[in-house]
Amino acid sequence: MIDQNNPLVLNELEHHLRFQSLLAELSADFMRISSDTVDDVIQESLRRIAENLDLDHIALGLLTEDGQDFYSKYQYANKSCVKPWLSSSLMSEGPYVTKTLLAGQPFIMHDVEKLPPEAAMDREGFLRYGIRADLVFPIIVGGHLRGGIGFASSRPRQWHDNVVRGLGLMSDVFANALERKHNLQALQSREEQMRLASEAADVGLWVWNIASDTIWATDRARKLYGVSPDDVLNMQRFLACLHSEDCERVKNVVEQAFRNGGDFKEEYRVVHPDGSEHWIRATGKCRFSDAGQPERMMGASLNITEKRRANDELKAALAEIQNLQERIQQENVYLRDEIADRKGSKIVNGSEVIRRILEQVPQVAATPASVLISGETGTGKELLARAIHEASPRKNRSMIQVNCAAIPAALIESELFGREKGAFTGALSKQIGRFELANGSTLFLDEVGELPMEAQAKLLRVLQEKQFERLGNPKPIKVDVRIIAATNRNLSQEVAEGRFREDLYYRLNVFPMQMPPLRERREDIPKLVEAFVQEFAAGMDKNIDAVDKNSLQSLCRYDWPGNIRELRNVIERAVILAKGPVLKIALPVDGLGTVAMSSTPSLVSLEEVEREHILYVLDACGWRVRGQGGAAAILGLNPNTLESRMARLGIRRPSSV
Repeated sequence: MIDQNNPLVLNELEHHLRFQSLLAELSADFMRISSDTVDDVIQESLRRIAENLDLDHIALGLLTEDGQDFYSKYQYANKSCVKPWLSSSLMSEGPYVTKTLLAGQPFIMHDVEKLPPEAAMDREGFLRYGIRADLVFPIIVGGHLRGGIGFASSRPRQWHDNVVRGLGLMSDVFANALERKHNLQALQSREEQMRLASEAADVGLWVWNIASDTIWATDRARKLYGVSPDDVLNMQRFLACLHSEDCERVKNVVEQAFRNGGDFKEEYRVVHPDGSEHWIRATGKCRFSDAGQPERMMGASLNITEKRRANDELKAALAEIQNLQERIQQENVYLRDEIADRKGSKIVNGSEVIRRILEQVPQVAATPASVLISGETGTGKELLARAIHEASPRKNRSMIQVNCAAIPAALIESELFGREKGAFTGALSKQIGRFELANGSTLFLDEVGELPMEAQAKLLRVLQEKQFERLGNPKPIKVDVRIIAATNRNLSQEVAEGRFREDLYYRLNVFPMQMPPLRERREDIPKLVEAFVQEFAAGMDKNIDAVDKNSLQSLCRYDWPGNIRELRNVIERAVILAKGPVLKIALPVDGLGTVAMSSTPSLVSLEEVEREHILYVLDACGWRVRGQGGAAAILGLNPNTLESRMARLGIRRPSSV
């Protein structure tokens, strides 16, 4: 598990957050550009990435027509570089890198001097350009290799996993940008071809004689509608060619043209005898007799199937970029939460019971099995869930967490599965649900026993079918999510009493784990106290060298109904009140100011309880015995009596007070 007490780890998370912000900005930039400005924006993006990530050279190459090599298309190099890569053949200078990319794999080089012997020619090429460390990713669009992008440094550099993942996402952004440019150019090319075809009269012309209900049509028109040259054409035969979902709409357009006497334009689908569907754009004009009756309708039809398909592909590409941007923005929120939440998040494993639990972590982490963590409130169930996630193959993605007890029942479905804008009153924007955000990662359902029955049924369906629908959108979304659930309830009893679905319980309880209460792992208390004291002392800039021995003994005897969370709060309060290098810690007190008793009072003498309470009051009033607000007045004792009891109990004023 990563040590989150280390400031270097927090700095790394903050650096990753800045990187994700840059990624979101670049994604947004590419969404707003036109095809003729893509090249300029890509070039500017390479510069921004290099300056933000302290890189000396970035090169983006495209696959050659034969699919066996790469040529330079875009590049950026700062002044420290020997020269930018402007070659027309990567294979001639780096065959080892080229073969790696052609296999669809990234190339990772920490130090050019550590390349294998078979990469000798690549080494010479890297040194020729002043490159000593390099990360090269294949650019894959729609499952096909289109190019590669390399991020290089003029000095050896250890590429950490989070940097590799981040630059991998960056390569995906450029892949989407290049695909969008390709789609836009293809769309423009198709439109130009259609315009030329129209000018050459390569359209279907037709005339409908309304009075006799006969339609004259050119051979091209008959081909467009899938009608043989021998077929007799009339309105009924024409409507029979249309897709059933479009037929009524086309009839309404015709009737409107009769009423208004104007031009018309409509797009609809026709179904050929072989079952294939084609999109048609028809334009025409209705002519009227002297008596004002519709007499003739004439027009032209054009096959726009390819254009519609290109538009659909473009919309899909834009939607993918939008989803990527939204996912990055959501992950930014979780990264901020992790920076705050992971401070001190480390499982202390001194006791035998915790060691046995941690031995199970790598065993279950390697599988996709659902895990159900049970235990009292405050025992560290979330830490165990994070340990499983970070030991799993899904550790490269952030674990997504849902506190089922903190979300109102009316919003549970929206939080888990997302919603479209306007899905219900108050849904003013689209929201990605936690399941979609956790795709390829782990979803931690904390306090799963608090889910209402209706939400339990929908959760079960997602676990069974591995897909769901956003509120307001019937299109199914497939997900690959690993579930870890936690509860402080006895779910088997909840099932027996009808408050939790039995089928969902068995789905979640594939690998049950039990976090023990703190009273069953008392040998861990000294280590926990030490860890919390270090955490809070550093945060409050206090110098604490040791913990009072009597205080530590009292902490070990106390039963801790609030478990580790309660212990952590007690230590935080003690550090706030600390006035010297030796920390004295008072046991929790109830609302009446009485020291909370252990559930095993036989282990604590009355004298010890009295001593702890006097110490607590003295600490609270700064060791002032006499006068208004002094310890004697608070305890209702004569000052001389209090001093006598302090002497009897061995309580002495600390030298630092």
